Amino acid sequence: MLRYESAKLGSIEYGEEQVISFVEGILGFPAYREFVLLEHRQGPFMWLQSLEEPSLAFLVADPWNFFPDYAPEIPDEDVEALELEEPYNFSVFCFVTVPERVEMTSVNLKGPTVVNLNTRRAKQVVLLNPEYTTRHYLFPREAGEAGTAE
Repeated sequence: MLRYESAKLGSIEYGEEQVISFVEGILGFPAYREFVLLEHRQGPFMWLQSLEEPSLAFLVADPWNFFPDYAPEIPDEDVEALELEEPYNFSVFCFVTVPERVEMTSVNLKGPTVVNLNTRRAKQVVLLNPEYTTRHYLFPREAGEAGTAE
């Protein structure tokens, strides 16, 4: 096991198999490419912790835990950049935004991160799907509005 001191999560242990390398930096953070994906307690969330900047950690989630009909259309150039080949072996997670009012927590379905599980290469992609935005609420705002975007 490897050990890392995260500014947000404290001392963490991880295995080399948990490390993912972004082929391009995350949008807004182009300089950081090495991350580890860590479970967050036993819930549906995970932490994406930079291994290059201790203060850089993002809350992420598997989108299908909240949006079972999620059907991302990944651009061909991203499939090539990630070296994805059939049969595809990849995972997808999305960045979560937790504002001061927790009930307004949202997930970015438009820009998920795709990880090639064979190579551990990752890329945040911008989907072709017009129905997804950067803010889909995780919790119902009012009756009948679960998962709607603004």
